[in-house]
Amino acid sequence: MKYSRFLLLSLFVPSLSLGVVGCTPTNKASHLYDEEEKASNAQGSMSYEIFVRSFYDTNNDKIGDLNGVTAKLPYLYDLGVKTLWLMPIHKTKSYHGYDVTDYKSVNSDYGTIQDFDNLVKEAKQYNIDIMLDMVFNHTSNAHKWFSNSAAYYEAGETGGYYDYYNWSNTKGTGYSQYPGKNFYYESRFDSSMPDLNLDSEAVRSQIDDICKFWIQEHGVKGFRLDAVLYYYYGQSSKNIEFLSWLRQTTLKYDPNFYMVGEAWDDSGDQQISYYTSGLDSFFNFRHSITGSKSLITLAKGTGSANNFASDIESYEKSLKQKNSNGYSSYFLSNHDQDRISKSFYDEYVDCNKAAASLYCLLPGTPYMYYGEEISLKGTRGSEASDRLRRLPMIWSESDKTGECKASENAKDYDQVTLGAEDQLKVEDSLVNHYKRVINVRNQYPFLKQGIFKNLTTSLNDSSGYVMAYSISLNDQSVIFVHNFGFESATVDNIGGQILNDLNVTMQRAKIADGSLTIGPHSSVVLSVN
Repeated sequence: MKYSRFLLLSLFVPSLSLGVVGCTPTNKASHLYDEEEKASNAQGSMSYEIFVRSFYDTNNDKIGDLNGVTAKLPYLYDLGVKTLWLMPIHKTKSYHGYDVTDYKSVNSDYGTIQDFDNLVKEAKQYNIDIMLDMVFNHTSNAHKWFSNSAAYYEAGETGGYYDYYNWSNTKGTGYSQYPGKNFYYESRFDSSMPDLNLDSEAVRSQIDDICKFWIQEHGVKGFRLDAVLYYYYGQSSKNIEFLSWLRQTTLKYDPNFYMVGEAWDDSGDQQISYYTSGLDSFFNFRHSITGSKSLITLAKGTGSANNFASDIESYEKSLKQKNSNGYSSYFLSNHDQDRISKSFYDEYVDCNKAAASLYCLLPGTPYMYYGEEISLKGTRGSEASDRLRRLPMIWSESDKTGECKASENAKDYDQVTLGAEDQLKVEDSLVNHYKRVINVRNQYPFLKQGIFKNLTTSLNDSSGYVMAYSISLNDQSVIFVHNFGFESATVDNIGGQILNDLNVTMQRAKIADGSLTIGPHSSVVLSVN
């Protein structure tokens, strides 16, 4: 993989040095919050999604494990990450884990519950929270609940496990036949994943107990909620009711607990209504790689900066109207989408940096998919396999210690050569750009709940590639300006002073007589007069 031929400049922050960051919790670095700041910014800084199976292996079986995540805490801390979202770690039949067979367990491929507890303990030393992927829409057909429920249904008995799933004597849409029997069960995703009946008081009691287990007994600080649009298929009001119940359930065990929901809606219109549930946040698919207003198009210099900023402003205003305490969760791609390296080839490395700067400096919470910081490759391609979107993390070109093996059935694939450790040694690499922009993000905790205001229309920018906006909360406010063009730009009607210069092309930003000159693919943070 190539890099830009220019060196990234250091950040310019008055009275603050952001030099080489230490990697041990005893050497507090400038980008790490103290406890008071962290408490006020829960889920406000960078979250990092990890597919444990592909991340880092510590027992030489070529499968990533929880101890591997623990081993990489110094790297994640150095990157500026504050929350780790672990894709499902429970016992399962599959490689991906979204068919749970036991919610109060750890996949033996990944380690033990003691390994998990150690990860939570060590992560706390680095001021990093652990978020678990929770699949409450369905279970595995190998879960004991399912076989027990089928037995009750066949016998015509009520009580017990009878109503854990949705049964029928006729095969309707979205239903599968129970093996060897003349009755059927709801399974919207796959016959191996029977849908839970979330109206069942017994099921809700089980979920309550699961929440208590992970939150109160094992120190989990957040849940990523899978497939919230499908809890009750085609019934948004019931989905929202369940989310409200789940929110209140988790708060019993931790008043600061947070959740982010996967309400996959590329338009974002349906997603907005789900904020009435009181849930903290939902992933913003509208502006991701598959979204109808993808920021990747803008970052490549082929979209209208003003139109995009106006769309963000409208989206943010709409969600705040539904839930004044709610906030967005912006991301570029995740485990169900092609990786963004598909969009940013070698000649677009600087555009990739511009995309990183933008989504990391929007309101709410940014989420990074593991490997995104090194432009890890992975697309479904002709194989149409999500395994190719979840390939092993590359740590070093020469030292393959801990590198995992691709999941079974993943065909031959092309991959980056230089890993994270290699790229950290290259000053203008993508991973070092991410470090710089995340460090900037961490200086402004109020961005999580801040109000976005589009300032682009007042810039007098003929190129159409410069985007400006303010984010404000109470008496705190900063201005962000991004240039997505391939040439430097000078824009008018900008006040304040430069607080941070995320310059990609060695051309320092400058302000003179109310006009800002900013280099291509670069970003600046300005004070508000």
